[in-house]
Amino acid sequence: MSASYPKPDGRKLGRYRPQFDWTNLPAAGRSDPAPKLPAWRSWDRHTRVWWRELWAKPQAVMWPADGSSLVTLACLVDDLVSGRADAAKVSAEIRQHEDRHGLTPKAMLQLRWRIVEPEPVSEVREVRSSSARARMRAVDAS
Repeated sequence: MSASYPKPDGRKLGRYRPQFDWTNLPAAGRSDPAPKLPAWRSWDRHTRVWWRELWAKPQAVMWPADGSSLVTLACLVDDLVSGRADAAKVSAEIRQHEDRHGLTPKAMLQLRWRIVEPEPVSEVREVRSSSARARMRAVDAS
């Protein structure tokens, strides 16, 4: 069974408009600090580092700020890195959580998310002239 995914804007063949547009995510990622991992579990050091890196990704701007939707993923990753779980047993579940949160290219296509660089701010020069023609020449020269 094959799945169909949205094509990038320049490669669409049909005439129908998409029902919703792409969501642009900032390439700089999320600037807020990562939420705290729940205190009901002792977390491996590698899991805590992974958690901070995860919340710095561009996709993190779309997640709930409290991190509640990612706690299960953090538990699975913690079990994997600490050796409490076998990779073969948890990898499929980890992959599903990654897809739900847009952490794979396939998931980004399905969610219609794309990472964009901020547009550079163009420098505006002020031209002091009384005639409109002189102002037009100044704009054309730049």
